[in-house]
Amino acid sequence: MCRMVALAAREHFDARFWLRALAEAAADDPLLQKLSRRDSSHGDGWGLAAFLGDRLLHYKSATPIWEDRALDALASLLAAPVVLVAHARKASRGTPLGVGAAHPFPLDTRDGGVLFVAQNGGVAVDKLAGLVEEKPLLDSVDTFVYSVALAERLKRASLGEALAELHRDLEKLEAIRGMANTFVLLVKREQGAWKAELAVVRHIVKEALKEYGEVFVTNRPGFFAAVSSTLALKLQAGVDPIRENSVIMIDPESERLTRLPL
Repeated sequence: MCRMVALAAREHFDARFWLRALAEAAADDPLLQKLSRRDSSHGDGWGLAAFLGDRLLHYKSATPIWEDRALDALASLLAAPVVLVAHARKASRGTPLGVGAAHPFPLDTRDGGVLFVAQNGGVAVDKLAGLVEEKPLLDSVDTFVYSVALAERLKRASLGEALAELHRDLEKLEAIRGMANTFVLLVKREQGAWKAELAVVRHIVKEALKEYGEVFVTNRPGFFAAVSSTLALKLQAGVDPIRENSVIMIDPESERLTRLPL
């Protein structure tokens, strides 16, 4: 159970506002408390990945996001144009803790680029492992194993196609533990230049998780954002639920948005 934000901004935006909104949602999550009746926070570390054209920023911490003194310093480094994914973690029982287990997970791509993956939900590693050519440790964080599977599929498919194919396979295997919402930042080389792609996956299979797990988006000229449900509550207006399981792809340069059903 985690809270996430993904955004692509071509115009001025307030990075501190968005990171603070994530911190507030992670510190006190009424939807999580309603669901679990035992806790209302996501305090098992946090991280972000951001592409700023001539800079690539990746940060992970074991400190709860609302206690991390680096938050404002990181926000000061983020200026448009920027594409980013940020994640506050609540670890599933029995899964690894610490800075290495924080999201987003980075994986190198064949062109020297990098794939960053953040996830909210759970995937059965024993079932997922059958979809992976390079066998990771079965006690790894499930999102890391998922990231390996996704990176392998990128060798033969676009990011959107790879995500849709992977999620369809996961559902066939009944490998999704309630939901597997996923935010992905891909930095790749195209026609001699580096560019970013942003993907948002809404994949909820358990009815009881629909309120908590819903993903909300806002899209206007020069700005796109996707957020977890608790952030939508904090923002109060200007965001709409995705409602259907799908992959949403955003090209930050053209601002083209495409949607693939699951």
